[in-house]
Amino acid sequence: MSHSHDRTPRQDPAVPAQYDAWATVYDLFWARYVNKTIPVLQRVADVTAGERGLDLACGTGPFEWRVLDEEPDATLVGVDLSPAMVERARAKLDGRPGVRFEQADVHDLPFGDNAFDVAVCANTFHYFTHPEQVLTEARRVLRPGGRLVVLDWCRDVWTCRVMDAVLPHLDPAYQYCYTLDEMRALLAEADFSTHRQFRYRFDLIWGMMVVEAVPNRS
Repeated sequence: MSHSHDRTPRQDPAVPAQYDAWATVYDLFWARYVNKTIPVLQRVADVTAGERGLDLACGTGPFEWRVLDEEPDATLVGVDLSPAMVERARAKLDGRPGVRFEQADVHDLPFGDNAFDVAVCANTFHYFTHPEQVLTEARRVLRPGGRLVVLDWCRDVWTCRVMDAVLPHLDPAYQYCYTLDEMRALLAEADFSTHRQFRYRFDLIWGMMVVEAVPNRS
C-alpha cells in the first residue's frame, strides 16, 4: 500500500536532474570513492540470506552488486529519484535474482509498513531536502528489530566543513553536511536508537561517518 499523500515533503528536483546527467559516467568517475565507501556500508549492514534490504537513493546499484556477490539469497530493493540512475542500475544487475530497482522519492516510499529487515543510505544524506521525513519513512518500512545504516560525509572533519561552506554556492542540489552528533540527534527525533557509530577518512579530503540505528519499540 502506498504511503503517498499530497502534502508529503519532497526532494528538491535539482537532485534527480543532476544525477540523470551523471548516470552514464558515474561508475567510472567515482570508482575509487565508491570502493572506499560501499564496502564499509556492506560490512556494517551485514545483509544475510533471507533478509529483505532497502537501499535509499541507490544510484547505479553498487551496494546491491556487492551484497549479492556474497549473499545471492538476499532480497534487495533499490530506490532512486533519478530515472537514468535507476535505468543504469537495472542494466548492471540484469539477470541477477532477488533484486529490483524502482524510481521513487525517499521522502515518500511506495512500500507498506514493516516491509524490510534493513535499510541503508550511502553518500546521499547531505542532499536530502527534508531529512526528518526520510528517517520517518525509513522507520515506517522497517520491521520491529530492523536496522538502518547511514554512511555519509561528516562535518566533524575540517575538509568537510570547507565543502559544506563552498558547495551551496556551486551545487544547487546540495543541502547540508552533518556532524556525528547532529546525525544522532536526527535519528533520535525520528525514534531511532543509535547502536553503532564511527568515523573514518581516506584520500586526505574525505571524512566519513557511519551510524547504525534501530527503531525504538512502540
